[in-house]
Amino acid sequence: MALLAGWDDTALQLALPEIKEDFGLSVTMLGVIGTITLIVTNAAGLPLGYLTDRVPKRVRLVQFGQVAANLGDVVQALAPNVGLLIVGRTLGGVSRLPNDVAQVPLLSDYYLPSSRGRVIALLRMAGGIGSLLAAPIAGYTVTVYGWRTATLMLAVMATTVACLTFLLREPRRGATDRAAAGRSEAADGTVAVERPDTEERPPPRFWEGIRVGWSIRTLRILAISSFVYSIITGLVGMVASLMAKQDLFLDPFQRSLVLEGQMVLGLLVVPFAGVLADRFMKRRPALLAAVQGVCTLGIGCLVLALGLFPSVPVYIAVNLLFSMIAGVQVPSFIILITQVLPARHRGIGLQLTAPFQLAGGVLSPALLALTDGMPLRYTLISLVPVVVVAGLIQFTAMRSVAGDVRASMEMA
Repeated sequence: MALLAGWDDTALQLALPEIKEDFGLSVTMLGVIGTITLIVTNAAGLPLGYLTDRVPKRVRLVQFGQVAANLGDVVQALAPNVGLLIVGRTLGGVSRLPNDVAQVPLLSDYYLPSSRGRVIALLRMAGGIGSLLAAPIAGYTVTVYGWRTATLMLAVMATTVACLTFLLREPRRGATDRAAAGRSEAADGTVAVERPDTEERPPPRFWEGIRVGWSIRTLRILAISSFVYSIITGLVGMVASLMAKQDLFLDPFQRSLVLEGQMVLGLLVVPFAGVLADRFMKRRPALLAAVQGVCTLGIGCLVLALGLFPSVPVYIAVNLLFSMIAGVQVPSFIILITQVLPARHRGIGLQLTAPFQLAGGVLSPALLALTDGMPLRYTLISLVPVVVVAGLIQFTAMRSVAGDVRASMEMA
């Protein structure tokens, strides 16, 4: 499913400048639309995380959420005005949340801790291959048929593919953690599927999950850094995409070729990232926290370079290097959180960053409004200090990771 799903999202990403022109939107208004979506989706994060920890069939959240998300893209393709565009964008974002929230806890219960980094990397690699295939197709269809037709066609295909999730079975919650700790019924760590879980405690209450998650120092640091990081989340990509059209005069197909290059390089580093995450977590977990900080500072350097030297070669180089950094950072971030959280609280624990991301997202339009009307290169430069602060905060998690991982295994 990861191979073919999300092609409609690729079309919407590539067509951002065309959507701006179609609806006559300003840069600030684009930021407001993104912020509205961010507010709604982050507000739903904690309740859905709580639901993930309590429902007996988490696979249902993945199944129905993925199908509904693609329907949100259909609404965007058919939207006659800005209001319905916001509705479709919000529907797509909120509907993806059940899938995003439940996916990592499910993977953690399907696979042992020693292999989770590689599994998550493999899943991202499949998604990257899908994006690799989607980029030129989406770019070509947007150029030839327009962004509405391209999005509608690809959304229908993605909805069909999403129906494959109905073949998933529910794993036993926490079985792999108990296997790794030597307390599982199965010596090889095989996950029992769809069996009554009479040995486990009752599902955690909402505030219990909040309290346990917030007591983990590593998670607190990542949550605080996400507040800073979310201020620029989406803004860098949006401003760079607008710069590609307005300042560098690249059409949708040319932009899709850049995206194609990003996908290729991203695919090359993802397997490395998975192996790296598993080895660091086994030997020196603090190094995985260091990876987060180094990658974030690297993003800051790329943003600064594009702001100072805006040109087609620099734009291409920055986007290619950014994809490589993201290919390393995202899997390591996910595995880092799953390893410090006990199995009973992974659903809500993974969403503890949501309120901080929400607060940062609310500040994004204000930051964008301060630079509205200025050359886009200066908007990029203004975001660099925020990225640097986020990276420095992430480095402080190096002191607590090892202890938090041990405590999580003891609670399995």
